[in-house]
Amino acid sequence: MTKSTASHNKTKLDTEFKGVWTAIVTPFKEDHSLDWHAWEKLLELQAQGGVSGVVVSGTTGESPTLTIQEKISLVRKARAVLPASIRLMAGSGGNNTEQSVELSRLCVDAGADSLLIVTPPYNKPSPAGLKIHFTAITESVSVPVCLYHVPGRTGQMLSPEVLADLCQIKGIACVKEATGDLAFLTRAINKTKKFGTAFLSGDDITFLPSLVLGGTGVISVLSNVLPGALVKLFQAWESHDVAEALRLHNILQPLMDVMFCESNPGPVKEALAQAGLISRSLRAPMAPVTGASSALIEASLAATRSALT
Repeated sequence: MTKSTASHNKTKLDTEFKGVWTAIVTPFKEDHSLDWHAWEKLLELQAQGGVSGVVVSGTTGESPTLTIQEKISLVRKARAVLPASIRLMAGSGGNNTEQSVELSRLCVDAGADSLLIVTPPYNKPSPAGLKIHFTAITESVSVPVCLYHVPGRTGQMLSPEVLADLCQIKGIACVKEATGDLAFLTRAINKTKKFGTAFLSGDDITFLPSLVLGGTGVISVLSNVLPGALVKLFQAWESHDVAEALRLHNILQPLMDVMFCESNPGPVKEALAQAGLISRSLRAPMAPVTGASSALIEASLAATRSALT
């Protein structure tokens, strides 16, 4: 890698993939059609919370159930509603490389300034196949790509060495690391340092620990509900106020856990529904949370809000 390329990647790390990014839910009406009024409300909440970026049509956005046209429309509307200061990342990866290339181009045309590309689920490609997949996508667009490593969803756990090899692909500037394994994270960060790769935690519970290890931020589920609290945690860390960052982490930790009492995004949609922001609708095969989980979410959210005041 040349010095100029390394410098360019470092600039991306510092200015583009940093802070709190919200993996935003996709709101549906009771008939399971897109709820555009609720979409605007959710985006405005994120803007008010001061997040660094919003991730559209990711796991939390129920991307497997969205049509291509819906994904493009969600990106276009988000770009129109969000201020220019908030970055917009679109989930455009899948297990069909040609379709991922096509969707990536369309999302960029719609206003996405970066892309979230998951390692192909179900196919379980070899390292050589992964390089073909990610290279085809990065070469088709002019925006940076965030590689999404989530073995719990894809069934494929990469080694730090394979991940580092993929991070050498021109255009991959960031990794969303969602193993929840801090030992893996520190090995992956150390393996990719020379490439200037940014690492965003893919799990709220590892947000603060990941910053200690050299991570640059989080792609968060909880920030759908409490964006300002997650932003304050990051600001405390950036200001070297570790005690305050830890205090906020400890307040938020029980609710971070509750947001995964059932499969994501069921719990976070329930929390948003309780706040009157969206309906409880999810598209099949996802289903609303149980009554017991709903009560747990309500109690935990109330306790967290009280502790934050």
